[in-house]
Parts: sequence; structure tokens; C-alpha cells
Amino acid sequence: MKNLLLLLLTGLVVACSGGSKVPEPTYYLLRADSGLQSGAQTAPVSIGLGRVSIADYLAQDGIVVATGDGQIRPARQHLWAEPLDNSVRLYLRDAVASKFGQWVSADVAERQSWQYRIDVRIDEWHGALTGEARIVAEWMLLDVTAGKILLTRRFERTGALTADGYEALVSEQTRLLDSLAADIAANLPR
Repeated sequence: MKNLLLLLLTGLVVACSGGSKVPEPTYYLLRADSGLQSGAQTAPVSIGLGRVSIADYLAQDGIVVATGDGQIRPARQHLWAEPLDNSVRLYLRDAVASKFGQWVSADVAERQSWQYRIDVRIDEWHGALTGEARIVAEWMLLDVTAGKILLTRRFERTGALTADGYEALVSEQTRLLDSLAADIAANLPR
């Protein structure tokens, strides 16, 4: 009797799972499209990207969507391909360098040669059910040699998605990071 029950349960599980295959997840890489052109370094100023901190709610694989007042939902099938803290840091380094026209270091071993340091804190960076993406960040420019803060700026933008779906959300989130990079580059010393 026990074997018959086990056989029936096994058959039921196999029958139920046969037609409902779980779709493969989609992974998204965060990469800057345009890099710094060779020979584009126009000034001898040494700039480094220091701390880039990301809000804790973003430290997960799933792309985050706000679903209501103070509520979020990470996607189960649309995932970042690598940890956001590292990929956002490298993305910003490349995007700021491209917009500024000069190499920006993110190598902490080079910190002693930095004249200026940029620190960034991203408090919000997610999609919304209203078809938008949002970023709220604060960034700071420090004169390392003088040991003082030169500038602190709050950056807040919302952008409409051009289509439905997570691919459009990632595209808009990337555009918002580009806008942040442009804001930083426009305020760097020449």
C-alpha cells in the first residue's frame, strides 16, 4: 500500500510539472557604451572615484520595482548579472570619464595620486508601476590635497520608460546613471 501511494504521488508530481516549465531568467549587465577615447586626456588633474554606496534595498539580484507607498518587489526572472555596488561603480567611472574627457580612476591603490575624489551615494534607483524609473543620489567632490569638501550636490531624476517590460526599465535606469555622470562631469575642475 505504501509503495502504491508513493507511486501515485510520484506520478502526480511528474504529470503536474510536465507542462509548466519555469522560464529561464534574463540577466542584465550594466556597462557604459562609450568609453574614453585614446589620447583624450586633456588635463593633468588626477581624479578618482572613491566610495559609491547603494541603498541596501538594491543589494539583491532582482531588478527592483516600487509597487506602492514604501513597498518594493524584486523581479524573480529579471536579474542583474553581477552585484550592483561594483557594477554601478565601474559604470560611473567610465561614464564620468567619457563625459569629462579625462581618465577617472576607481583603483584604490592609486588613491595617493588623486588630487580630487568623487564620492557617490545612491538612495533610490528603481522602476515604478507607473512606467517610470527613478534615481535619487547625492555626490560630493573633495579636494584631497587640501582635505576639504568642494561641492555637495543632490541629484534627483525620474524618466518615462519608452516601452513596457524590464528591458525598457534597465535602459531608462542606465540613462538616469548617464545623467548623474553628466552632472558630476560638468562640475569637475578643469
